[in-house]
Amino acid sequence: MIGSLRRTLKAAATAPGLAVVLLSLGLPALFLTSVQAAAQPRAAQTTSSADQVLTWTADDSMTAYKSTPDTATAGPATIVFENSTATGNTSFMTHTLTFDVSTPGYNHDVTVNIIASPIDGTGGRHEAQVNLTPGKYRFFCAIPGHGQMVGELVVTDGGGTDTTPPQVSAQVAGDQDEDGNYVGSATVTVSADDTESGVDTVEYSLDNGAFTAYSAPVSVNQVGAHTVRYRATDKAGNASEAGSLTFTVVAPQGEDTTPPQVSVAFTGNQDWAWNYVGSAKATISANDTESGVDKVEYSLDGQPFAVYAQPLTVAQPGTHTVTYRATDKAGNTSAVGTATFRLVKAASDAECPKPGKGNCKDK
Repeated sequence: MIGSLRRTLKAAATAPGLAVVLLSLGLPALFLTSVQAAAQPRAAQTTSSADQVLTWTADDSMTAYKSTPDTATAGPATIVFENSTATGNTSFMTHTLTFDVSTPGYNHDVTVNIIASPIDGTGGRHEAQVNLTPGKYRFFCAIPGHGQMVGELVVTDGGGTDTTPPQVSAQVAGDQDEDGNYVGSATVTVSADDTESGVDTVEYSLDNGAFTAYSAPVSVNQVGAHTVRYRATDKAGNASEAGSLTFTVVAPQGEDTTPPQVSVAFTGNQDWAWNYVGSAKATISANDTESGVDKVEYSLDGQPFAVYAQPLTVAQPGTHTVTYRATDKAGNTSAVGTATFRLVKAASDAECPKPGKGNCKDK
């Protein structure tokens, strides 16, 4: 091969541009072919007696294989990778068929790494013997710049078509009181098993919420009754019926479950009809004898709740409503309180010739 290339280049000595083109096409392919030969001395030329033959082909594209298998059956198989002029490779481009052995979620027990070029020793057609196991394999082309040439091979159990859903169960653990309630918190563990194609996904739902992927035991610490539903799907697509369990979480004895006490008081000058004159000040007070007050919030005239830090002064004439609430350090929030008052504009001296007239009560 190298001698032939040298003779061609010598013949093209008067055409330097042709020599450059030949070098750019021939040398990378020769290098990759030598790497392949070192890694797989005779495997590429071995003819297999395996009943299952899986064929990949490649052409001039750097973004996709020309053809790939999608599914296979677990057990022995012959992998054929052809990257030749017969499969449409007219540019003598080198490709690989490489099985992923590191990405999570895939089988890593097949270490195929075939390098093929139309000008290698076998014309770009290679074979390898493998033993596939149920699950998914990821394959790709390892040549730089060919990263989009990637795909998946789904392998099902060689014993036959899996039509049986997984077995799935759940159990609750935690400290329990004499009535069987879980004190403080409960931990739910879901288990699934499938002896044919294998478990693909496990899901759970808490208190009629949407199903979500289960990856670790679920801790439930909200006081009250709870229901957990659970299900599993195998790699053949069979889904189990949803199972369910119920349990109750209660607060530990001595734990604060009582919300704070909260109130509001108003100060300011008032007229004979008890309207506040000029301005009014609202002071909110909260008390919690167990875990203590964490925060106090208020809302004026339907505005969003804001953190209360100091007395609130109101100077806009009209009717006003203050709503308020408090939360303690154990997370208990009081019911919302409401207070309404009316504010009128202060009268000038000309409007109050005599004290006690109109809104001049305090003049």
